[in-house]
Amino acid sequence: MAAAGTHAFRGTFYHTPTYGELEALRDVLVVIQDGKIAHVASGGEEEAVQREYGLSEVRRLQDGQYFVPGFIDTHVHAPQYKFTGTGTDVPLMEWLRKYTFPAECSFQDLEAARHRYPLLVKRFLANGTTTAMYYGSLHLQPNLVLVDSIERLGQRAVVGKVNMDRHSPDDYIEDTADGLRDAEEFVTYTLGKKCSRIQPCITPRFIPTCTPELMKGLAEIAQKYGCHIQSHISECCGEVNCVREMHPEYASDAAVFEEMGLLTNRTVMAHGTLLSDDDIRHLARRGTAVSHCPLSNFFLGDAFFKVNHALSLGLKVGLGTDVAGGISPSMLSAQRMAVVNSRCIRAHKLAVSGGTTVTPEMEKDVITFKEALWLATVGGAQALDLADVVGTFEVGKDFDALLVDTNLSGTSGPFDVFEGEDDDQRFEKFINLGDDRNLIEVYVQGVCVKRGDEFLLDGSNVSVKATEDDSDRIMSAPTPVEPEAAYLDLAHRADSSDEAASVDVGAAAEQSEPPTKRSRF
Repeated sequence: MAAAGTHAFRGTFYHTPTYGELEALRDVLVVIQDGKIAHVASGGEEEAVQREYGLSEVRRLQDGQYFVPGFIDTHVHAPQYKFTGTGTDVPLMEWLRKYTFPAECSFQDLEAARHRYPLLVKRFLANGTTTAMYYGSLHLQPNLVLVDSIERLGQRAVVGKVNMDRHSPDDYIEDTADGLRDAEEFVTYTLGKKCSRIQPCITPRFIPTCTPELMKGLAEIAQKYGCHIQSHISECCGEVNCVREMHPEYASDAAVFEEMGLLTNRTVMAHGTLLSDDDIRHLARRGTAVSHCPLSNFFLGDAFFKVNHALSLGLKVGLGTDVAGGISPSMLSAQRMAVVNSRCIRAHKLAVSGGTTVTPEMEKDVITFKEALWLATVGGAQALDLADVVGTFEVGKDFDALLVDTNLSGTSGPFDVFEGEDDDQRFEKFINLGDDRNLIEVYVQGVCVKRGDEFLLDGSNVSVKATEDDSDRIMSAPTPVEPEAAYLDLAHRADSSDEAASVDVGAAAEQSEPPTKRSRF
């Protein structure tokens, strides 16, 4: 008789243990025991495996159905999900003032948070994100609601309370001491749940909104509890130029974070499009990862991230949607945008050359769907220090997996399958054309958390498809009006007439500037 929590699947499993190589485990039997992959054997060994594990049956996948590792999103702003798909009309720093801070501040309404966060988690699970690295909001209590929602619905996550104690709206800023106290309380609350799926994270928003005192204090908390750390680094011209003016003694964002003690082997920095090679090498030496967010980089960044180049320098790289800077919560979309990003780099090099010949050097940064899938699984696992836990179908790892069905016919599915197409072609179509309709089951730690439209661990058993009345009720909490307090317009300071900006930055610039910047790590 099978032990409790033991079951098995037989079929084709796709994964990418090696960067750039798609491996198909065809007609294999995978046994899951206590949430982990206990055995992988050929399909012909089914009877022997059944006897060994006491299995009364083995579930066989249908033709056109495949398992793929669950997607790992290394950069999500949970409270920004509320306005995902909107607010695409302004640069980053103005975007923060106009959309982000008011939306995040509105989560002080805990009833609204209790309605919105389950929708967020369900949407991400529905899109195949079994693991997410979440930024919460500034205030402590809504972040506890986020952790509770993740725990209840069965997702795996690394979650952080955002900290910011300078250059922020008057109604969305914290005292340094209060921020450190709340950050530690958040960590102890999350650890106190003793849920192996959820880990707390220290989250200084980014350098412009965090004083050195706050950043150093947060680094001490991270060290005390062995926590992950997340922030943003060298993400656009406005942010980079702001940091240079605020901290002229440092050569780069990376140098600031190094001095503050925030670069560790459990740190994930988002974007990094303007990192120098020296910065990348230093992050790699520290074991720090970068979350590549191609879609939001197109909207709010000023440069492309060169994935292959960064990997060649030893950097760990994962993939992120960056909701809501990225307008889609789908990691399939993120994978496609990662490929597009690489082709844009190639096109830029050709344009700069002024010629019509594509050279091998121009091709160096190009990736395919295979590399993108690796970023969304193995790369994310490495970035989150989970490489021994998830990302591939190897014995000993947790069974975080998506059951893909390519048999949806006609307009009930996102693509058509034609006679003669083999499994590899159908799977590639899923990666390039598929969506949540193809994800018929979602597993985390061997548990099916979603089947069809049903979320199996949700006591209310509510579908991700809320009714119109539900949506009105869920989103009814008001978003505060934009703050009228003086705001530091970091993106346009060079030619801005904003008096407050010139005063704040001028004061920083008037301090004695050292003869050399701290560029050595």
